[in-house]
Amino acid sequence: MNWSLLRLPAFRSLFIGRLLSWIGSGAGPVALVFASIDLGAGVTGLGVIVACRSVPNLVLILFGGALADRLSKRTVAVGASMLSAASLAGGALLLATGLASLPLLGVLAALNGAGAAFFAPATSAVLRDVVGDRLIRDATVLGRVSMNIGLIVGTAVGGGIVQAFSPEIALAVGSLLFTCAIAAFAGLPRGVVGAVRGGSFGRELAQGLAFVARTRWLLATLLLSLVAQFAFAGGVQVLGPIAADHTFGRGLWGFAGAVQTLGLVVGAVVAGGMRGRLRLAVATLGVLGMALPLGVLALILSVSPYVVDPLHWFFWLSVALFGASVGLELFTIPLDVAIQLQVPRSYLARVYACLTLASLVGMPLGEVVVGPSVGLVGAPLTLVALASLVVVAVAAVGLNGRVRRVDAEVVESAQRSRS
Repeated sequence: MNWSLLRLPAFRSLFIGRLLSWIGSGAGPVALVFASIDLGAGVTGLGVIVACRSVPNLVLILFGGALADRLSKRTVAVGASMLSAASLAGGALLLATGLASLPLLGVLAALNGAGAAFFAPATSAVLRDVVGDRLIRDATVLGRVSMNIGLIVGTAVGGGIVQAFSPEIALAVGSLLFTCAIAAFAGLPRGVVGAVRGGSFGRELAQGLAFVARTRWLLATLLLSLVAQFAFAGGVQVLGPIAADHTFGRGLWGFAGAVQTLGLVVGAVVAGGMRGRLRLAVATLGVLGMALPLGVLALILSVSPYVVDPLHWFFWLSVALFGASVGLELFTIPLDVAIQLQVPRSYLARVYACLTLASLVGMPLGEVVVGPSVGLVGAPLTLVALASLVVVAVAAVGLNGRVRRVDAEVVESAQRSRS
């Protein structure tokens, strides 16, 4: 990885701001969940609080992309961080003063989710303005590594502070992190952050969606992301805990999740080491890794728990989850680079919003669909069907002529930026 990019003041400001924000994004939701439990939330109430954060993120992500393309991305990044900081600070204040209630926490969770919806497209799209085409590949790798590390550290820090102190302290720390991110984003030079202005807001949003729909390689890869998250969330997030309960237990299931998260960091590092040799059409094969844990879980739920040592199942499931994360990053980084180099600057934030939306929509859809499917055909067959869906989607996208041609266009763009 090219850490020398941090010598560039504008990129350093973006890198530090995003890292602090991702740590805050990991710590904040953990603190909100445990604060809700302390206020007496049961399973249903806890689900409502989580949904209060997720739904605004889902609903507003496209608006966040359109706003970032319309206004200064620097302004949007700072504004989103201010909203996130204020929402967490408000929660800490309410808890500390004894005025907190579940409805109020739900409102603050919604504001925090709204901040995330505006943050992601703006900070992704501004990368090209900050480093230029020649350095975009290395900058993308560093950005993915910082995001994955930030979420890992944030989740651990949030849980640790809640355990050692209280949820309000964890919320206060999360707010402080976003506040520091504001200072970092303020270091983004105004001159390199282009603002695109045009007609009505609704028209610009529709134009962004139309651009994605008519750019076939982009539409194909976004649909692949949706299918992969649909299958993975439905199979692993829903049926994984059930399989763990039947075999190696809940504690080791948590450890397997940590191994999965580690794979995201390793995958980003490996993709960065390839330095552009991995083409997008070939990178789609990495998504096949997301079928591995589905296959292992199908075996776990098909075989009697007395036939195979539960620790063997834990080992192979951990390996499969690690491989799924590595494969996902091997696909995501070439896709990010292709988007940065092939999508006009005026559409970048809206395209990133669509990419994020594809993943966000896929996860709850998979989690909802898997239950009825298990009732109809059983868990093992459901997992096999989800794995098969991933394989078919990868084959369709990897063999797509427009996806294969975009590699040549990315190479030509990179060569032009060097000349």
